[in-house]
Amino acid sequence: MANARLEMVVNGRRHTAINTTPLVVGPAFLGNGFLMEEHDLRTFELPDHWIPNYLVTFELAQRPGKRVLFEAGRERETVMESGDIDVVAPQEVRKFRFEGEARTIVLSIEPEVMQSMISSPRDGDAFELIRRWRGTDRSLRDLLLKLRSEIQSDFPAGPFLAEHLCTKLTEELIQRYSIGKLKLDLYKGGLPGNKLSQAMDYIDSSLDCNLTTGDISRAVGLSKYHFGKAFSTSTGMTLHGFVLARRMRRSRELLVDSDLPLAHIAAAVGFSSQSHFTTVFLERTGVTPGRYRSLRRPRSVTVGR
Repeated sequence: MANARLEMVVNGRRHTAINTTPLVVGPAFLGNGFLMEEHDLRTFELPDHWIPNYLVTFELAQRPGKRVLFEAGRERETVMESGDIDVVAPQEVRKFRFEGEARTIVLSIEPEVMQSMISSPRDGDAFELIRRWRGTDRSLRDLLLKLRSEIQSDFPAGPFLAEHLCTKLTEELIQRYSIGKLKLDLYKGGLPGNKLSQAMDYIDSSLDCNLTTGDISRAVGLSKYHFGKAFSTSTGMTLHGFVLARRMRRSRELLVDSDLPLAHIAAAVGFSSQSHFTTVFLERTGVTPGRYRSLRRPRSVTVGR
């Protein structure tokens, strides 16, 4: 499936928002309302348009650039410096232009994602972020850069970490940048025992697959957000952490009980490459997979390499 692109609405029709080829684009395969792009920007203008989604941007500019737009009846200029974060709600943008050069990371979040993560608002008290905020925010910066790293490395252990980062970032926006006193829709009490067993069985039977939170939540009949929260309550671990632990356990079994080459074991437990499997295994056990196998196998057994 081709990657989606950031969009704007002009005269009722959707168009690609930034026409330069992105340095980074993802994670489109998740299909969960999030999209990140990274661009090298040079002076350009945009027609009057509507921003349909929430946006979080992070500037990596070596030299300050300048953004100009028409707002509140007059033209406003903003200097864009390295390290700045922008939080932008869906809104109309008029007479936009950018002057200079900059590298920018943009994360788009569909409004439905935000709405699904908050408690049902009181009548007439609809969810809304502040229209536009600009400044420094270390939490948002760190989450954006970690997500960017996952996209650049092509999700070597599957999409769970990227999903977790997207969820955490959205929680930060709701808790700190919403108008009014909205609360996250907390799922209390964890998963019922049968649902937890069902989820664990599904995970264990699908370790070789490119598992997503959506796959597992559908198996137990909950929304992705509610399932992730309830699972963490029940197990004391994030879904990403639990699946990774299960993959490590299964890989140890295969190293000891089979002659499969390491590349085959990496694929069997859901890693995109042997090198990434080796890196994660070393971090978790203190030894490489090959060394673990040689230590745990009887000397008389021929070891597959």
